[in-house]
Amino acid sequence: MALITLFSAKGSPGVTTTAMLLASLWPRPSIVVDADPMGGDVALRLPAAGGRALSRDRGLLSLLPVARRGLLPDMVAQHSQVALGGQPVVAGLSNPEQADAVGPLWATLADAFAAVSDADVVVDAGHVGARSPHRALVDRADVVVVVYRPTAPSVVHTRQRLEGLADSLSSTGRLTGVLAVAPPKGDTDLTSSVGAMRGDWNWLHDFGAVALDPKAVPMFDGVDVLRPERTLLARSGRTAAQLLFDRGVKPRLSLAEADGVPADTNDTLPTASAEPTAAQGGSQAEPDAKTSEGDGDAEVTRAERRARRGLLRSRRSS
Repeated sequence: MALITLFSAKGSPGVTTTAMLLASLWPRPSIVVDADPMGGDVALRLPAAGGRALSRDRGLLSLLPVARRGLLPDMVAQHSQVALGGQPVVAGLSNPEQADAVGPLWATLADAFAAVSDADVVVDAGHVGARSPHRALVDRADVVVVVYRPTAPSVVHTRQRLEGLADSLSSTGRLTGVLAVAPPKGDTDLTSSVGAMRGDWNWLHDFGAVALDPKAVPMFDGVDVLRPERTLLARSGRTAAQLLFDRGVKPRLSLAEADGVPADTNDTLPTASAEPTAAQGGSQAEPDAKTSEGDGDAEVTRAERRARRGLLRSRRSS
């Protein structure tokens, strides 16, 4: 369906967390691909749906032999794992030495990710430059998201990196923009930061910001966060995911496809009580309790969630 690639210019502004956040709140089924050639973090941070660790041997590493023989897009999902919350994840490489074996196969992988038929693919590409071996993940993308912090060093480095990639990023048919990871109150800084990076580039869009929310980030480390859907991180992520989908993906859809996209997002935020959805190999996900206080079904759902969390905690402590 669509390939959405996230990267940064330098440092650690939060690309991995942002990729997992957007995928978990994406309006359609999605697969996260950890494609940082310096070594992936997703499998180290996020546990599998059953609480065990994600395998680092199943993911990009297991896709490489297949890619050498000819990689069909539908094979990508076969090398994914279901993470806590029900999100399919393609685990990344363990170290830079493994990336040396990828070489020209980055283009093969990128083509396969872009052609997956039943899910949008959200790629964490780490750092990307004009001569990066995995630049194909940017060149093949439908939507490119450059993650930054609204600080002077981050803005300067991002602007310089965009200059080096401008020929590819400005091509017709691709949506490219910047997304800040910023404190909730910082509108003035964001406006000036985007202006400094954009200059006269009318192809560079402002994707807004996701909240710098240290209390909520541990949910992507397997820590049970109370009401994750109500955190600043989740609320800002939901807005960003919908904006990216509406601007970069939905215009490409036929009328029939667009009508089939649910108004609400497929919430796979990782919580201890979450189960894989039906589309991800599990039972149907519980309905989101966004109804009025008088809705008895919603109250039952809340009670069930609290009971499950309590049961899991008691098992852990025993």
